[in-house]
Amino acid sequence: MPRRRLLPFLSPLLVVVVAAGSVRAEPQAETIAASRALGIEGFELAEAGRCAEAIEKLERAEALYHAPSVLARLGECQIEIGQIVRGTETLNRVVREKLAPDAPEPFRAAQARAAELLDRHLPRIAKLVIRIEPGNAPAEVTVSGVSVPRALLGAERPTDPGTHDLVATAPGYQSARATVHLDEGARQEITLELLPLAGNAPAKAPRPLPAAPPDSDRATVRASGGFGAWPFVLLGVGAAGLTVGTVTGVLAIQRKNELDCPAYQCGASQHEKLDESVTLSWVSTAGFGVGLVSGVLGAVLLASGSSSGEKSATRPRVRPYAGATSFGLSGSF
Repeated sequence: MPRRRLLPFLSPLLVVVVAAGSVRAEPQAETIAASRALGIEGFELAEAGRCAEAIEKLERAEALYHAPSVLARLGECQIEIGQIVRGTETLNRVVREKLAPDAPEPFRAAQARAAELLDRHLPRIAKLVIRIEPGNAPAEVTVSGVSVPRALLGAERPTDPGTHDLVATAPGYQSARATVHLDEGARQEITLELLPLAGNAPAKAPRPLPAAPPDSDRATVRASGGFGAWPFVLLGVGAAGLTVGTVTGVLAIQRKNELDCPAYQCGASQHEKLDESVTLSWVSTAGFGVGLVSGVLGAVLLASGSSSGEKSATRPRVRPYAGATSFGLSGSF
């Protein structure tokens, strides 16, 4: 490109030299000369449509000596290669810079140009919301190789339009991956689910053990737990036996009163009623026997269990037993 066409772009660089000489009493000539040379190369590459190469030159020129004109061209180049977020941030630095009242006109022109470019390109930035499941996993997330701060997870992340690869990793979990395509100005949410590695599934919280009962409750447990439900079973059997004995006894008396046996001699027609009366009598006697014995045993066991809560050292050891023809208690007192 002829030098004449570059004059409008190179004049801000010449201003850098003049401004440096006016601000610094002893300017570093070598640093300023190197910054000017790099800036000229960067401007030439940018005007030739080679912004990807120009960025490196402009960044180095800006690092050596700051000039709003160089920074504005750097931001414009970043936008041209698709780095809209980075480019607009660079332009923001130019717009926010407070120029001195006697600042060179090219600096003011660069600031106005940066504001114009911001208005044009800020709406193009997409918004990406990344969520992680489970939410408490210590995840490290990258978008196209760029790390995402954890504080930004779940919030809108300004992102360049285009296709991006998302990767989430965390200790003890399988990595999660996704690919998203963002249109200009679009907003998209995505959730990356981390699955536990084999053998690293989160352990379930152990079930709490029941609290030990207070002393008063322990006495109750000892009192009733020594014989289990035996006292109440025997009392129930006793009640049932007495009921059976009473009912069958009444029926036996009724059958006996129905007999017609003068001088205690019963005819053949009365044998059936006589047999019924004798059978009912036996059942009534057995019922009363079982009822009385079961009731007494149940009462003894219940009383023994209650007293053991107060005198556990000398508690009698009593065990019920039952056989084909007998039942009762055995133990030491």
